[in-house]
Amino acid sequence: MAQRQESNKGRQGPRIPIWVRRAYHRKVRSLMKTAWAVVFLCTWVPACGREQPTASLTSRCAYDVLVILQSDTYRPRRYRAVFATDGRCQRIAFYWLGPVTEIEPTDTLAFSDFLFDADRVWYWHHRDPNQVRTWRPMDQVARLPTDRGLESTLGSILTPVAHNRMAAAGREGTMETSRFFEGARNQDRFTYTAKVPMENATGKALLAAWAKGDCQILNQLPFGRTYSKERGPKGDIIWRISKAAIPMEKVRVTLKRMPLSTASAWSEISDSNTLGRWTAVPEVYREYWSLKDQSVRLRRSPNSHEAQGLYARITSCLAGSLPDEVSLAMKEVRFTASLYAGSDQAMASCAREYFDAYARLAEEPVERVVINLGRVGRELGGVWSEDQTRDFVRPLLKGIVDPKVFSDSEFVTKEVLERIRMQGRAWSWYEQLVRETVQEATGRRVESVGQISRVPDGQNRIVTTTDSEPNDCTTLTGG
Repeated sequence: MAQRQESNKGRQGPRIPIWVRRAYHRKVRSLMKTAWAVVFLCTWVPACGREQPTASLTSRCAYDVLVILQSDTYRPRRYRAVFATDGRCQRIAFYWLGPVTEIEPTDTLAFSDFLFDADRVWYWHHRDPNQVRTWRPMDQVARLPTDRGLESTLGSILTPVAHNRMAAAGREGTMETSRFFEGARNQDRFTYTAKVPMENATGKALLAAWAKGDCQILNQLPFGRTYSKERGPKGDIIWRISKAAIPMEKVRVTLKRMPLSTASAWSEISDSNTLGRWTAVPEVYREYWSLKDQSVRLRRSPNSHEAQGLYARITSCLAGSLPDEVSLAMKEVRFTASLYAGSDQAMASCAREYFDAYARLAEEPVERVVINLGRVGRELGGVWSEDQTRDFVRPLLKGIVDPKVFSDSEFVTKEVLERIRMQGRAWSWYEQLVRETVQEATGRRVESVGQISRVPDGQNRIVTTTDSEPNDCTTLTGG
């Protein structure tokens, strides 16, 4: 754990006060969702040339896609996807987000499946597994999300796709990304810098433009953007998005040519009835998302019989050979099922097995491991008494409180205890337990290292991470 913490320190950028980050995220959460529009464009456009009248074996190609979204405050988010085209239709399915993390309710790339033809898009999202939607991008105006709903966010992502397709078809594209892709087509290397916003374009002006749905904001992201394409020695295609004003990479998309293993994977490319069930996506991942969705429904409508069935189904899956990341995710879902299955022994066993795997495999900084253990305790506390929960959590906490790391008083107060405080008053028992455990491990009283700011009124709620850009807050908050 100490070695992991030291390596994480070396990768971290400048720290931003946690309350500043919180205010920033609240203001620009929807604004910065625009980054996903560019990510989405990068992943599917490279294999698409001008429309071909008929499909043929020579026009078929498929790619393994890795999308990395960099962050200065949180660890990078890594999405994996399968992309394929038969010359007429294109299809891309995002099937993994790793390392395992808490997924936002409307995360537009967490197991989603998109099918494009000449004039429309069919799409499916795991949050609504029984519905396939149709969207005609040519009828839409480029704009930012008007709210945090799935439809609004997807619309903001799909509209630039339409503008890019217009440029590819020989019509004028109005987006900076369209101009980049038009120039990059059929070239191994290409770079394009979008306009950097004027220095007097304050955060208030940008947010006002967003509120009006002004499409120009899509071309004037803070600090500007530089888009680049290069083809590696093995034929891999790498797309990058960086800030133009400062050397900071934001997104990298790598496409590796791959064979689709079955004939059905090719025949399903143009079949909208297979959205969410495309056989090009590895079966273990499709199985995981099915179990994950079932656990979400279980939380909304607890039922011990359904919980026992879900528990048994996951246990059966875990008996087989699974990638580490899937095994860890399955153990988390099984822990959720155990909370409703009615067995204290199963809860304790599943919680311990999940957390041990998480601490070993997730590669998270130690402060986030501590917070995740608190979340495990919070879940158990909804069923157990506080004393029973403390007795269970205490030995697990001792195993991760390394004296070499926790002897740093500023780290303990700012990175650990302050994060716990931000979870709300319901975590007060856990804060005290952490204080006691750190004192026992280091031999010094935690209270002596400084006073932690109280949670302001009205902010007693859990904080979730977002895909926003923390270092842009100096522009958008006037700091």
